[in-house]
Amino acid sequence: MSQLVQEIGIAKEMAAFGAEWLPAVPMSEHTSLEVGGRADMVRVRDLRHIPELVEYLDERGIPWRFLGGGSNLLISDDDRSDVMIHLARGPSDVVFDGNRVQVSAAANLGTAVLQCAKKNLGGMEGLVGVPGTVGGALRMNAGAYGQQIGDVVRTLTLYRHATGQIETIHPESGSFAYRHTSFAPDDIMLSVFLELAERPYSEILERIKQCNVKRRASQPINEKSAGCIFKNPPGGSTGKMIDELGLKGSRVGGAVVSERHANFIVNRYHAKAADILKLIEMIRERILKAFGVELEEEVIIWKN
Repeated sequence: MSQLVQEIGIAKEMAAFGAEWLPAVPMSEHTSLEVGGRADMVRVRDLRHIPELVEYLDERGIPWRFLGGGSNLLISDDDRSDVMIHLARGPSDVVFDGNRVQVSAAANLGTAVLQCAKKNLGGMEGLVGVPGTVGGALRMNAGAYGQQIGDVVRTLTLYRHATGQIETIHPESGSFAYRHTSFAPDDIMLSVFLELAERPYSEILERIKQCNVKRRASQPINEKSAGCIFKNPPGGSTGKMIDELGLKGSRVGGAVVSERHANFIVNRYHAKAADILKLIEMIRERILKAFGVELEEEVIIWKN
């Protein structure tokens, strides 16, 4: 059977699941660092069919990963054998019910925060400048300026690979921690109910402006990055340690440690993923030698 016939066959199968088959998609087009090899992608429009779609892939021995907005992700340069499952955005990604809001995991986080603000609902102002999707924010419990998305989650709908089912759960108190959640790597976030505080729009907007001023002053928001590369150790600041070692501006290939925020690596000169990985390891080794601290990545790394 020719490659073309195979592609036509799987495209028809995916269409039956309410999904679109996209072969050999450059992952550099789906990550904020703009690096990564090619991978086949399934773009899902009908979330009800996710269990059947995943079962189809599993039964045929086709490895898969879930790809969100790619804003906290570093993908290796090699072409990938695993298929990317990607949720399409829809016309009703944000639905209001009083001070509760149902938000699709595929929705843009900043856009969702602003839509809530226009309904006089606050509690996520600090997240408006955090790039990526709501699903990605849920996956890592994104936070900024004293707010974390996990603080306002009331129910979460997700596909659980372990059971093969779509489930709606009430997260327990330990489900969300600092830049961490207790969900399995192959759980797929689908939507979330948030409970927000009623506040005047003008008050919310002023808080958003204050956060954005701080963010522009301290982060390289106009360059290609994946946010903070490393988590902060307990009671410490990774950015401060990197800065104290004089590593701002350090370069490997096209990857550079940001002069504005030492815990950011930016793709300034057409970097490859390999450049960024080498720079990450160099920083880790220097920090361990100087401070005795073993850094843990905040960025998610996919190697082949």
